[in-house]
Amino acid sequence: MKEKVIQILMVLVMGLLAMPALAQDAATEPRATKGGTVVLQFKNIPSEDVGNVNGEYPVSREDGTISVPYLSGRVKVVGQTARQVENALRSLYLSQQIYSDPIIMANVGPKGEVAVDTRYIQVAGYVREKRNLPYREGVTLIQALIDCGDITDFGSRKIQVTRGKVTRTYDYFSARDRAIKLLPNDSVYVPRRPAFEGRPDKIGP
Repeated sequence: MKEKVIQILMVLVMGLLAMPALAQDAATEPRATKGGTVVLQFKNIPSEDVGNVNGEYPVSREDGTISVPYLSGRVKVVGQTARQVENALRSLYLSQQIYSDPIIMANVGPKGEVAVDTRYIQVAGYVREKRNLPYREGVTLIQALIDCGDITDFGSRKIQVTRGKVTRTYDYFSARDRAIKLLPNDSVYVPRRPAFEGRPDKIGP
């Protein structure tokens, strides 16, 4: 009996000694930074959505937000740990009734001058290769899509471009829409092609 009491006391003492170390680990845990990235991996969601939401998302250098597919508006992540980002995104997907029980795993970083100085255009949806493209001045919508292997056979002609909190739709088969200039932190999303959506024989005005 006496030995058991001693063992319990030793466990309690060791736990108390470990608390400062745990607090220190929490204080030094990596956090999302402006100009950095957040890598997301989703589970327990429809299989057709996995490729659209998994990936690396650039954190805006202006307001510390990311744009994630299907959510309305951008999500502020700057200063948050990976766990906090996971919880925030899960709450939003639930409250907006997009997914019923998503499992989200996040990784925040990298930090440093390279991450801060790099600007991206996020391209997702039904393209052959979902990528965060390093921004280059003058890049057009069609150039960004081609850099990602172009839209797939399942991709819609109605391309969504989100800039800040505003999303506009452009026609893949319009020469004018193809030529629009993209800006840093724009998000380009190719939705799934509806069954009734046709394909014209040539590019229109």
